[in-house]
Amino acid sequence: MQLFTPLDLCDKISLMNIIDDVKAMQNVTFENTPFNEVDSLVFSLLSYFNWETLLNENTRLKFSEIDGEKIEVPKHCKERFKNHYRLLKAVLSSNRYKDFCMSDFVNDSDIHTEKQFCAVCFFDTEFAYVAFRGTDATVVGWKEDVNLSFMKEVPAQTHSVQYLEEIAKKYPTHKIITGGHSKGGNLAIYSAVKASDEVKTRITEIYCHDGPGFKKEFCLSDEYLQASKKIKKTVPYSSIVGMLMENPTPYDVIDSKSVSIFQHNPYKWLVENHAFVPKPHLNPNWFYFDESINRWIETLTDEEREKFFDEIFTFFDTAGITEFKSKKENFALIMKNLRKIYSSFRNLGEETKTFLGKTIRKLLSILSEERKNNDKKDDDKK
Repeated sequence: MQLFTPLDLCDKISLMNIIDDVKAMQNVTFENTPFNEVDSLVFSLLSYFNWETLLNENTRLKFSEIDGEKIEVPKHCKERFKNHYRLLKAVLSSNRYKDFCMSDFVNDSDIHTEKQFCAVCFFDTEFAYVAFRGTDATVVGWKEDVNLSFMKEVPAQTHSVQYLEEIAKKYPTHKIITGGHSKGGNLAIYSAVKASDEVKTRITEIYCHDGPGFKKEFCLSDEYLQASKKIKKTVPYSSIVGMLMENPTPYDVIDSKSVSIFQHNPYKWLVENHAFVPKPHLNPNWFYFDESINRWIETLTDEEREKFFDEIFTFFDTAGITEFKSKKENFALIMKNLRKIYSSFRNLGEETKTFLGKTIRKLLSILSEERKNNDKKDDDKK
């Protein structure tokens, strides 16, 4: 059977983002164009939406039961949050997703255990998609990310396995797909690797959208190698997060409207004919930057890694930053606590200060080079 594409059905520009694609695919069924990595990103990003007012662990809701007209895009919030609302409104208007239900929304964050976990299940009559949210805007969420480099298992990973098992038990006849963006992609892989044998047989695909890797010993385990055949990983051209730590599984490099580190934003990824626009390889500058960080981390023991990152996050504690708000708000907090911050920096270990200095200089050098390249491209277009 020939598969239909958005361009077969309507006259639209070929390069779109994920929201444009949902609108273009609204009348294309899964029978005509099967579930793929773009659909996975849709569900992964919907996990970022604040479902607290509609869902909890004991309720389920069908997309067709939600009145999209009543959902308004907030005016006073960051663009990435506005995009979550825009994506949801597009999904609610789509016949492609209308038969899906949502259930088992869980949002659990604990500053004391350095845990940030959020997940939701999307299901129809055939399969259940377990979507894990990535890192949110809180410092505790980012702290748990770096804990991945020295802890055998972070709290969110433990919770992800429990959550997957509960979903599998609740929907015993469904095939299972796991997925997520950023740390959510890491959790999608981890939960599938650590699941019970019965659940593993029901998992058909594992989607990781620019999620960080794992410690080397985890990647060398038999259970990871067995699950790796089902992993489908996508990373943008200038990926940083997705290339952290060990990434032995093959990945697809995709194009983005954004530049440098901002390519981690999935709303900037380019989509054409309901597929991500491919790139032949990673950006060499960022690839070598990732490699140098990974090599340095590999030279440290788990205890040294923990000490290093604890020192880094002491900066945020000293500055009174608990959430990554606007630049203006965070700058105000830094200026307010400047004396404390300076004192804290002076107390950092010499190795930490040296590495931070080198890393920041390298980062600024790459950003400067990328900006020059982009300026040159703009001049060539004129």
